[in-house]
Amino acid sequence: MKIKCLLLRFIRPIYTIVGIMFLVVLTACSTTDDVSVPDAQQPQTETAEPEKSQTTEPKPESFDGYEDYIDYISDIPEFEPYYKTVFAFEELSDGIKSVPIEEVKAMYDEMKTAFNYVLVNEYPLVYRGNYEGETSFVDGYEEYQAAGNDKVISNPVNVVSLDQEGNEFLTTPLKTILLGEDTFSHFDNSIDVGRNLKKSDFTLEAPNKPISVVLGNAYKDIYKIGDIFSLELISEVMDFQVVGFYKSGVGFSMNVGALQDVNLDHTIVMPHFIPDYKPVGEAAVFQHAYHIGELLSGYIRIPESVEKINEDTYDHTMDIIDEVAERNNISGLYKMPYWPVGFVW
Repeated sequence: MKIKCLLLRFIRPIYTIVGIMFLVVLTACSTTDDVSVPDAQQPQTETAEPEKSQTTEPKPESFDGYEDYIDYISDIPEFEPYYKTVFAFEELSDGIKSVPIEEVKAMYDEMKTAFNYVLVNEYPLVYRGNYEGETSFVDGYEEYQAAGNDKVISNPVNVVSLDQEGNEFLTTPLKTILLGEDTFSHFDNSIDVGRNLKKSDFTLEAPNKPISVVLGNAYKDIYKIGDIFSLELISEVMDFQVVGFYKSGVGFSMNVGALQDVNLDHTIVMPHFIPDYKPVGEAAVFQHAYHIGELLSGYIRIPESVEKINEDTYDHTMDIIDEVAERNNISGLYKMPYWPVGFVW
């Protein structure tokens, strides 16, 4: 029951990002018309329920139709069009534990060869314990403040969670971005101190090995190069080691119409690593399966200019994906909405 709750509350790229909800609606439409963080905490054995994070995106009624949307993104300077792919966890026959690990990794390798494939994911690392740091580092806090007295969004700071034995503990989600191994180089010239991520950071040989992270500039008053701290990734507490800090003001825009601004000043940036070890325990299995499944929740660069994107563009891309999936025996475990999204780096 615990892991089922984790799945329902944490499959953010499918169920909790409003932008992805928008993309699903766009798919349907297209068929008709178109921190100040306390000292590094010690790892714990309990499994917390990962907190959802809210992101404000435009609603479908922001655009009258596909042509209206295309006209809009055509006028965005430096806009790069992409198709968004989503791993269909809900199509798994036996829940998240049935993610075909090796097949997904093989398809991911082929996707990187077949396309200019960008992997940018957002699921927050979670601080366990009484968080007394700045709320500017907390994922979803701005949305909570903006909601005002309506209380449609709960305060994400120090949420009471229960472990499998029913013991209470506090969790606070921190702003986090996961970058794929073909994506981090966009920020090679954005490092203030230390280094950027590198290829070797994208394989994790053991669960107790620190994961390299680059921190936003606002973290410079809290950590230094080489510091190690512990946070929960999905369902397991893991160690993270600071290898660099970004310059102030570094960021990018993404998703529908590139309307989601991502400022890295208060953000932890980590590699979307591939674990090279066998998970032990229910929480580790859940983390392993979800994290690997999300390798297929990425962005496929559309080589055509925005004005030339049409039904043939989509069909050609989908045909290639179908072939790759069939070769790896995972047909039907992905979705790709018709409307293009994009980035402005």
